[in-house]
Amino acid sequence: MPGTTLNRLIFWELVKVFLLSLGTVTGLVVTAVLIQQAMLMGLSLWQALGAIHLFVPNTLPYTIPATTLFASCVVYGRLSHDNEVVAIKAAGVHLITILKPALVLGLITTAFTVSLYHTVIPRSQQLLYRQLLGNPEELIYNMLRRDRAVRHPKSEYVLFVRDVQGKELIDVVVKKRAKVKGTKEGQEAFFGYEFEVRAPKARLRVDQAEGKLYVDMDRWVVYNPGASGATRGTGPFPMDLPDGLNGKDGKIRVSTLTWDELPVKAAEIRAEMADWEQKREANRAAADAHPNPDLRTLALNEDRHFKFQLDNLRRTLRNIEAETFLRPALACGCLLFALVGCPVGIWANRADYLSTFVICFIPTLLIYYPLVIGGGSLGRDGKIPLALGCWLANIVLAVIGVILNARLLRR
Repeated sequence: MPGTTLNRLIFWELVKVFLLSLGTVTGLVVTAVLIQQAMLMGLSLWQALGAIHLFVPNTLPYTIPATTLFASCVVYGRLSHDNEVVAIKAAGVHLITILKPALVLGLITTAFTVSLYHTVIPRSQQLLYRQLLGNPEELIYNMLRRDRAVRHPKSEYVLFVRDVQGKELIDVVVKKRAKVKGTKEGQEAFFGYEFEVRAPKARLRVDQAEGKLYVDMDRWVVYNPGASGATRGTGPFPMDLPDGLNGKDGKIRVSTLTWDELPVKAAEIRAEMADWEQKREANRAAADAHPNPDLRTLALNEDRHFKFQLDNLRRTLRNIEAETFLRPALACGCLLFALVGCPVGIWANRADYLSTFVICFIPTLLIYYPLVIGGGSLGRDGKIPLALGCWLANIVLAVIGVILNARLLRR
């Protein structure tokens, strides 16, 4: 059958271009992500290189759809440029026949992306955090060598050094931030410093079980703005490990949950929310029944604390629910991109890679992924239905694909 032979030739051409472009684009994206994470977490060169294989799976759901579109545009653009599409129509072969290889490629890449999202990506994320956080002490030393400071927005301590010589810190300053009440829901924020601790030399020691970072100083001096003079001390100065280095961050990230773990985690969050709701109602009832008006007001003010906890849990639950929509949506994007790439490639009538790259990736970067990010954010915030927000980019892409293919088949 000529149609079968033609489809086979087109399909293998699609596969060759797809694999070539996938390797190139994934390599570039992984390099960029690796550099960004290395700068953020203070990774050494060997730590970054050792984590490359764990970064790759997480980038594939974003590079596979784009390279599926690119492969479709390149192959079908070459067919159009060489007048093979005209020859195919002249031979009495309907154009829908040559669209089948792109459909097959789209289905294969969609199934592959679904399998990645089911288990491979979450497991690789777990291994990545375990590997990177396996030696938090070295990470902190790397941060100090690079930035001469360790600071985190949610940490009440800031650590400064003038230099790092091996494992020894030179001219160490530890400052404790002062807490103030925020204006939103009674949250606490940091402004200014309560006191600072100085030492000429020190070493670091991490206790992950306790979640503590100990700054071992032979002698340190405390400067307190509210008191005159200074206090001399010996022994280690304890600090809480910053978020992301205490081993807890990787456990609560939604990306580390497998597909089977998502509903289990969602059920746990709902149960925790129900428990906090009961505590909140009990606190309100106790406040209303309290005879002392001052103590009643104090108890009612605690309602802010319960509301803050419930809001955090709702955000976490919303993120988990969004993940159940986003993963299949991004996977289905592969199929939609394959179908869009066929008419775009034929109408573009280009045989060179550069023109096709511009035609494919600029609309992808300017339309599809902004809709993925923006729709997901609107859905999580409750401004639009969550399913609609997560699938918004695919809906727009599907409409474009239907229109383009309908016009192509009417030619």
